[in-house]
Amino acid sequence: MPRHLIARLLRLALLATVLALTSLASALMPAPLVASAHAQDAPAPAAPPVEEVKRPENPQALLNAWKVEIDQIAAGTQRESLTDRQLTDLRARAEQVRVKAGELIDQLTPGVQAAEARLKQLGPAPQKPKDGEAPPPAESDAVKQDRAQLDKQLAELQGFTKQASLIQLKADEVVKSIGDRRRDRFNRAVMEQSRSILDPTLWLEAAAALPGTIAAFGFLLRDWGGLFMARGSLGAIGVLGLAIAFLALLLRPIRRRLLLATDRNPDAVNPSAFAKSGAAAAIVVVNTALPLIALMTLLVALRALDLNPDRIEQTLVALMIAAAVASAAYSLGLAILAPTKPQWRLIGISDTAAQQLIRIVGLLTASFGIGIFVIRILPVLAAPLSLVIALSGLFALLDIGLTMLALRTVAASLAADDEAKRPEVPTPGPASAPPAERGHSILWRWLVPIAWIAAIAGAVAALVGFVALSRFIAYQLIWAGLNIAVLYILLVLVDEALTATFRRETRVGLSLNRSMGFGVETVEQVGVVLSGLGRLALIGFVVAMILLPLGFSSEDLIQDAKAAFFGFKVGGLTVSLSSILGAVIVFMIAVAVTGGVKGWLEARFLPRTRLDPGLKNSILTAFGYIGYIVAGALAFSSVGVSLENVAIVAGALSVGIGFGLQSIVNNFVSGLILLAERPIKTGDMIEIGAERGFVRKINVRSTEIETFDRASLIVPNSSLITGTVKNWMHRDMTGRVVVNVGVAYNAEPEQVREILLAAAKAHRLVMIFPAPSAFFTDFGESALMFRLICTVPMVTDAFTVESDLRFDIMKRLRSHGIDIPYAQRDLHVRQLDDLRDLLARHLASAAPGPVGVRPAESDGEAEAGGSGHATPDGAPRPAQG
Repeated sequence: MPRHLIARLLRLALLATVLALTSLASALMPAPLVASAHAQDAPAPAAPPVEEVKRPENPQALLNAWKVEIDQIAAGTQRESLTDRQLTDLRARAEQVRVKAGELIDQLTPGVQAAEARLKQLGPAPQKPKDGEAPPPAESDAVKQDRAQLDKQLAELQGFTKQASLIQLKADEVVKSIGDRRRDRFNRAVMEQSRSILDPTLWLEAAAALPGTIAAFGFLLRDWGGLFMARGSLGAIGVLGLAIAFLALLLRPIRRRLLLATDRNPDAVNPSAFAKSGAAAAIVVVNTALPLIALMTLLVALRALDLNPDRIEQTLVALMIAAAVASAAYSLGLAILAPTKPQWRLIGISDTAAQQLIRIVGLLTASFGIGIFVIRILPVLAAPLSLVIALSGLFALLDIGLTMLALRTVAASLAADDEAKRPEVPTPGPASAPPAERGHSILWRWLVPIAWIAAIAGAVAALVGFVALSRFIAYQLIWAGLNIAVLYILLVLVDEALTATFRRETRVGLSLNRSMGFGVETVEQVGVVLSGLGRLALIGFVVAMILLPLGFSSEDLIQDAKAAFFGFKVGGLTVSLSSILGAVIVFMIAVAVTGGVKGWLEARFLPRTRLDPGLKNSILTAFGYIGYIVAGALAFSSVGVSLENVAIVAGALSVGIGFGLQSIVNNFVSGLILLAERPIKTGDMIEIGAERGFVRKINVRSTEIETFDRASLIVPNSSLITGTVKNWMHRDMTGRVVVNVGVAYNAEPEQVREILLAAAKAHRLVMIFPAPSAFFTDFGESALMFRLICTVPMVTDAFTVESDLRFDIMKRLRSHGIDIPYAQRDLHVRQLDDLRDLLARHLASAAPGPVGVRPAESDGEAEAGGSGHATPDGAPRPAQG
């Protein structure tokens, strides 16, 4: 039986099997509840037993308590005297109530869904018939009782859920109002206009108030000393002194040892990026942590001995913050710039620029640290407002001026670097700088102009009277610079650490490769993905740290992150990143399962069938399409998107498809037609125009054809459907072989035919049936023309068989003395006598004669009296003068 008939029978059998399974499934499914005339005789369907919903005891009491608490919090937020700390505490209480209400909703939701499902299964209660209508079938008492119980339970659960949702809404409003109030307070404090720095009276008043403020600071220290003498015994003071001395003696060698351990080798040649970032991070940690630990230890000791009154506490906290910020800023400058060790430098600037920058950074950190300490202790000393404004503006302008000087140095270094890299003769094409250096340069070129704009705005604000705004801009510039510097070090460190950990030769890479079966490329890809996730986390954290001084609290940022991940509403649509991530995971799992089953079909099952390669490829491709469709449906279902909504969206997109994607859809549908109708299939030898080749793969949009020149011909599927295609292997694999032979006219035709048939029958690839045939086709111009026609089982062998037959036929003809003549032509020349006379004249004119006598005159031409010459036919011709 031909294979195409077998394929058709297989498709019919598969269709029949599917229909049979569908009928069997329909027969096994329980019949739906229908109202019929015999419903009164049949027993009413019994509803499933009503289970008690698991819920907390007395949820109404919990809801009442939460409502009272949230109302108290909302009333408390209306007081104007609340501090920022008190607002934060109220926000935390509101968040706690909101979380508890959400947990109650999560506990009650399954019960609501179960009750709704049971009521849906019972169906609606029968309604009273209208006039002229038949009465509905009666229900049993058990069904009525179950429906009433479920209605009551559903109403109770929905009531609890709605109350909890209202409490959540009220808590959200309270949290939002607290955040708005804190930001409004911050904006009012920053945007409050005061006296200008250019006002001379401001400086006169500040100069007059300065001695009193200094005296107040001296009184504060003397009071603290008196407190030591009054409260602290000599033993306590001695213990405190010994603790400070011990701490100093302990931290000094530790700091020296740590600095030696983190010292960057000046003789190192081209250290790696990981080594650079690791050394920079160690320098920052050592130089920042040790002073901070010392000051915190001193503060804890004073608290333990009760020797830190409120004013001293505020002074020490200000000193600790100033020292920590100044040491962190200067250590970051040393770590990144490496002024004396250029091979360890993390940014691409010159040595001169690095040395200038580190000096500017030193001055800036000193100014910023002193400014923080002075501005923070002025309220403690009850300094006049004029002195506070003057010193705030002074330190703000000083910080902004030093920042501008640093930005100018960086910009000059970038300009010098551009001049050095610019070729003398401009050449077309992009710059050849490494991607990392180009990325750093782009980063600087974005940050420097933005920082310049902010610095100019801060200076102008101080000059026009917005001193608080100027101080805030200066603080934010330095704070953002510190965070960006830390981010830069951590990005390089995390990237290099993760990519280096997941290399093929590392212990982790070998473990993943040998123990868990990960490929070498997969191990490195895992490292790259983890590096990208780590970089995103670091960037998000640093952005949050930069936004904190702008009035955003950590609770706001955490809440926004939770809302973005677990769901936020855009109009009436709820977007949940967690659901989207879950859908992506479901889709990937479904695609992986599809690939696994497809691989099993391709490697194990289909090779053991008698299907032709084209049908096998069609089955694999169709199964892949079905798998992707199922994976997409599962992903949409996991998100909660109904397939009806997807159909609506697809209908809306069909308009766009009709205009912009018509060709792509046409090719896709044509590919499906090719797989279903199978006019061509994988492995077929086809001709399209002047090209001939084998079909290698039928893709979604196009078909790949391998020509005899080993080139890949990509043909759109629509061209194969609408165009003319010659398929040499559509019905079967056999092919014709045609060999044309011409022999001399003196050959015997019957003998030639026997020779041709013998050569065909002797070839092992020529089929016996249909038998070979030899034909006397024509009387040619130079030969008798014969044609040998035979059949081979594989059309791909036709060219080889033709060549073999020509070799064999040539050999057999020569052995029988039969020639294959050349092309012959008979040439007939008219007026041969005229040509003969002309040739004789040419020979006579070329023969030698006596000197002074022409050759023509020696053969009797002188008889004409020298008056002329005779023509070949005896006629005289004019004499040549």
